[in-house]
Amino acid sequence: MSSSSLSSSLRCFPPPSPSSPNLKNNDLLTHNFNSPLELKQLHARLIKTSTPLSILPLTKVASVCALSPSFSYAHQIFSHLLETPQTSIWNSCLIRFAEGDSPSHALLLFYQMRLFDVLPDTFTCSFVLKACLKLSDVVNGKIIHGIFQKLGFGSNLFLQNMILNLYGLCGEMGDAMLLFEKMPQRDVVTWNIMIAQLVKRGDIDGAYCFFLRMPDKNVRSWTSMISGFVQCGKPKEAIDLFMKLQDEAVRPNEVTVVSVLAA
Repeated sequence: MSSSSLSSSLRCFPPPSPSSPNLKNNDLLTHNFNSPLELKQLHARLIKTSTPLSILPLTKVASVCALSPSFSYAHQIFSHLLETPQTSIWNSCLIRFAEGDSPSHALLLFYQMRLFDVLPDTFTCSFVLKACLKLSDVVNGKIIHGIFQKLGFGSNLFLQNMILNLYGLCGEMGDAMLLFEKMPQRDVVTWNIMIAQLVKRGDIDGAYCFFLRMPDKNVRSWTSMISGFVQCGKPKEAIDLFMKLQDEAVRPNEVTVVSVLAA
């Protein structure tokens, strides 16, 4: 079905009528499509039976069209039916891809959304960054970082922490340091990311500098440093830090205890 014929057929749909027999007869059929072709066949059936397009399950429409050339087809359907932005519908696909076995599909869908001017929100960015983290994909991560800054999300602490973690995970500690120093606000997660990534790379002195600068520490902060000292062959420093932890009345967890016992 061409773009012009789709637009024409969309205008032909009558307002929804809950009591319409056609609506009831087609209710089960609207969930029985698993490909763009089957969706278009269903669309044709709805036209013939004068059934409103609003009966379609929109999240499923998005799911079957997300990674196909029929993205534009679904985009037109959503534009016709929705008074609000269609971002949340595509987000439902993004999170499934990002948290599933095909995180690269989340990136493909994101760029499809950008191509058709579907405006991302903070959830969109977080799902795509989650995919980048699973893929250790710092190249696309930097692109996403630039996009969400242009969208005005640059001060979103949750997104900034995700980017910071991605940079550290991928060994881009220079970029991580630069981002950290530019962040208008930080929380304990921000500091813990830097400490954990520096420890991971054997920079125990750098990690300890961050630890000392931390305005507030939690048990994870202490545990990362204690474990880091042990890994770097500094058992005395690990034990001393554990004693300070107890002086601060911070309750150690199982990982903390295992780490200090290894010293």
